[in-house]
Amino acid sequence: MYWLRVGGGVVRRHSAAMKQTTLAKSASMTGTSLHEGHEVTLTLKPADAGSGYVLVRTDRDGARIRVHPDNIQEVQRRTLLMENGVEVHTVEHVLAALYGLGVDNCVIELSAPEPPAGDGSSKAFVELVREAGIIELYADRPEFTPTETIEVGDEKVSIKVEPNDNGLVVNYTLDYGVPFMPRTTVEFAVTPESFENHIGPARTFCLEKEAQMLQAMGFGKGANTQNTLVVSPDGPLENSLRFDDEYARHKLLDVVGDLAVTGLRLSARVTAVKSGHSQNQLVAKALRKQYEESR
Repeated sequence: MYWLRVGGGVVRRHSAAMKQTTLAKSASMTGTSLHEGHEVTLTLKPADAGSGYVLVRTDRDGARIRVHPDNIQEVQRRTLLMENGVEVHTVEHVLAALYGLGVDNCVIELSAPEPPAGDGSSKAFVELVREAGIIELYADRPEFTPTETIEVGDEKVSIKVEPNDNGLVVNYTLDYGVPFMPRTTVEFAVTPESFENHIGPARTFCLEKEAQMLQAMGFGKGANTQNTLVVSPDGPLENSLRFDDEYARHKLLDVVGDLAVTGLRLSARVTAVKSGHSQNQLVAKALRKQYEESR
């Protein structure tokens, strides 16, 4: 059982210092999805100011799913959003790329329930955003600073969000308790430059001893050693690390993607210790609630 603690913060309001953004044009990619193993085409499209991120299932008569904490569904090892019985899952790497590059409004069309895996990071989606280009809209961009500190966790796993003066900063500590993956802490201010070069390229991973068990449970039907770092005592199987601390960077990437579900441009400092999607999502829900109550 996890605790959720809210309190101890200073009341601050969101401000509007910049203009909202969207894409200059549409851009598409096709690939295989990570967990379902479907061939899927994903298209990122421009969207109006104030619309945020919207998922569209082209294979379900254009059904729309708002990227909003109210639509989060509890599943293991990924982030799933569902509205009116239509779902899209493993959305965190796409949303992280949009948030990290500073895109506020975007329509995300998919021809299946899950985006392409790419190489297991946000790199393919970063390249898609760069292909489309980013433009400013006339509307101001509101930024939200948490009105109170939020903490979710237990004695082993935790994530805390506090007010920050300028943008989103994430500190993540990874600790899998195995000697070949030592305890590692990484920290980045999330900016377009830092995301594109230092966060977005970090790939998803699993321990070698977990891989067969996860596939037996129905995960990773489209996974292979090129889109998932399968970690053995000797390092990734049939692959190599892009960064010495790539595993921790990917967990930080997941935090960014999960917090993007809030639909808010955040000025917050996040400190996470071994947190996963379930803890991140509880924080996203609490942040959205604070925002609604502060308006």
